[in-house]
Amino acid sequence: MEVATNNTAILSYDVLILIFNWIRNDYQVLFHCSLVNSTFKEAATTYLYRKVTYSPAFSPVLDLRRNRDDFLDGFFASARLPHNAPLVRRLEVSGYLSTRPPPLNKFHDQLRSAVECWPNLQMIVFAPRQYHESVFTEVVPLLPQLALLRSITVNAACSDEKHAPLLVEVRNLEVLTIESPTRAILQRLPDWLGELSKTLRILRLTHSCGSVTPGVLRSFIPHLQNVSAFALGLSYSLTDNDVFEFWQELPSLRSLEFRYYLQLRPSITPRLLHLRHLTVHYSNISTREHANRFCRWVRRVISHSPLESLRLICENEVFGPAVSFDPLAEHLTLKHAMRLRILDMRDCFVGKGLFLALCRSCTSLEELRVSISQDTLDEFSSVASSLRRLHTVEFHIRNRKRRPPLPPAFVEMLMRSAPRLRRVAVDREHFEQAFRHLNGSVTSRGIFEGKYRPQCAGRPRRPFGAPVMQASTGVQSWYSNYRFPPDALPVHAALEGIRLAE
Repeated sequence: MEVATNNTAILSYDVLILIFNWIRNDYQVLFHCSLVNSTFKEAATTYLYRKVTYSPAFSPVLDLRRNRDDFLDGFFASARLPHNAPLVRRLEVSGYLSTRPPPLNKFHDQLRSAVECWPNLQMIVFAPRQYHESVFTEVVPLLPQLALLRSITVNAACSDEKHAPLLVEVRNLEVLTIESPTRAILQRLPDWLGELSKTLRILRLTHSCGSVTPGVLRSFIPHLQNVSAFALGLSYSLTDNDVFEFWQELPSLRSLEFRYYLQLRPSITPRLLHLRHLTVHYSNISTREHANRFCRWVRRVISHSPLESLRLICENEVFGPAVSFDPLAEHLTLKHAMRLRILDMRDCFVGKGLFLALCRSCTSLEELRVSISQDTLDEFSSVASSLRRLHTVEFHIRNRKRRPPLPPAFVEMLMRSAPRLRRVAVDREHFEQAFRHLNGSVTSRGIFEGKYRPQCAGRPRRPFGAPVMQASTGVQSWYSNYRFPPDALPVHAALEGIRLAE
């Protein structure tokens, strides 16, 4: 850091890069920072053009000017300028593309020329919901020429009989995601995985996986010995035993994502000795018997694992009575209390006694999301002091007829109940503790509502692995919520205490 003659701190490029990394998804802040001076512009531009996303929203009316305006002006055209093109690392094409064929639709040519001028692409997502069958015909043959390409996400637009032979020529991938895999790509996938076996670390087969049979899974095993993360969507062709036996054959497996469906037949207990992270997607559970079977299934998967994070995500809106998931909470308290850091059971109701026992035992928790009753929420502050690493909580209150507003004093009490707690969400009300730099020290300033907005239980959720769509037309950038480590204050507090040279 340099110091100017007027005692104003001037941040160097190396320091700014580290600061902007915390807000790399907040494009509005990055844009304003780029207007400060040339050093800020150089650092902010690195993140402004790192990700290019084209995701048109659905339109019932054909707009003949949309594609022309998107590529001749705006962000997409700016990213293709010679001084910005080397900065592009990720390209995403999703949403509802025009179904008009070329040459009436210019998107095909524009996309091909864009990929040709972005030689440093590392991640590509080609997963539109609506498209013309030849939209990627000229682009897929260019992918093997991208020397830095390490991650690909595709759906049926690139994995049909026409494109699959060209797609499997890509090498050196570390992450491969195929949404709703077709038979055309599954027939070539074992050989492709054999070519990628030295570099591939993450394999995800999401959405509808009905074509994935037990034989297909077994053909993957010799080529996935180095894979540390695996995801599998819904497939009624597979039993629990088929999936469990497949998982046991992956010695490096540390992270799992799976779409669960109820099966009545008994199954084995897999020995997943290295599993650290488990995410399970499921449909709404409204009966006690179904809840107990689901709890037994999860306990069976994690019984031999040093679990660090567990996420149970309901894919549709929760309705009906709040059935209890106490057996699973009891299992976590008894077997995984020392290691568990993230527990996301936002739609799983846990009774008062087991919830308090869970908070007393799982002292390493950093994020907690669960459904509880109102009287359990009132008791949370009495046990939260033992959760010294907890920085985010989200509670969904069940079994009550109406939802009164939260008193400000009660919210402040929740915020101060745990030493590092910064974000609190109760149903649809979200609060975040803010900080301000005063006299050389960062101090608490107050609690603000609406800054932190995770997905709520009352909102419809995306299907497992579905792409995120922008609700507007044209070239768009998707901004995800950035998150800070437990011992870090929000970056805005650090920036507020720095005087920038004009």
